[in-house]
Amino acid sequence: MKNFESGDFDFVKSVQDRVSYSLENRGLLIDLSNDSCRKYLQRKVNSKTNVVVMYVDIAGSTQLSHDLPSLDLALIIQIFSQEVSLSIEKFGGYVLKFVGDAVIGLFPSDYDQKKATINSLDCARYIQKVIGKGINPVFKKQSIPEISVKIGIESGSAHVLLYGKNVAHAHIDLIGFSISIAAKITSLSFPGEVIVGQNIFHNLDLSQKKYFVALYEERNSKWDTAMKYNSKLNYRIYKYIKEDS
Repeated sequence: MKNFESGDFDFVKSVQDRVSYSLENRGLLIDLSNDSCRKYLQRKVNSKTNVVVMYVDIAGSTQLSHDLPSLDLALIIQIFSQEVSLSIEKFGGYVLKFVGDAVIGLFPSDYDQKKATINSLDCARYIQKVIGKGINPVFKKQSIPEISVKIGIESGSAHVLLYGKNVAHAHIDLIGFSISIAAKITSLSFPGEVIVGQNIFHNLDLSQKKYFVALYEERNSKWDTAMKYNSKLNYRIYKYIKEDS
């Protein structure tokens, strides 16, 4: 997996410059779009595809919505979404959609499951660094509440569903176990954590599995709540604990 030491590349200043611009101008530097993902899905309408799904969610957003004016909260979410989107694209992924204070990304894995898996994990570490070293220092300087994120990742087969008849205009989405479970995995995460499902874990080499710890027993009560109507599903989750060397 890639080493994200600052000596490898300096991304912090570019992140901070974009964040500062967005705060000063009350708007984003780039237009957020999932057009690239849509074009990818259009080629696979009404068929199955293998993907690694990543949910990136702002932790404590309910409290933020209570404490902040709506326009300030909206700008925080926009900045978060901008930087997460750029991060996902940097590692070969697509932004599937924006859902409130969460960004859902996917990494196609039809041809190379392991590469897509590694890319998603590297991306997750990168996003945590973007938040901690890029966004939050600027927020702190501007007396804006710092944020933390929760990330859930799972892989599997998904069906590309067209909501209508016209491929060029109708809404396109993914449905399947990997999509559903990634959301539940994220709900079990604590701020700053990256949690993966068992499909991700089982697809890793032994040398990579050492960076994960099983969480099912540790978070039994939270898991039971998240899986309230799926009590018969025998499923394991793992925390990614790799640190920068």
